[in-house]
Amino acid sequence: MAKTAEFTVTADRGPCVIYASSTGDAITLVDQMVVSDPRERAICRALLVHALALLDATEGAR
Repeated sequence: MAKTAEFTVTADRGPCVIYASSTGDAITLVDQMVVSDPRERAICRALLVHALALLDATEGAR
């Protein structure tokens, strides 16, 4: 099992978008920097697309 990173996000830190790597060894503020590993970048992108789809689904017709 990979060693995992621990972190705390406080209200004064946000708003922000945080990506925790699938291996548990990196945390990236993706609204301020890019995820460098290609595999992790693909996972991050898929999560962001999914989150946006959820937001879009809750909005009424325009």
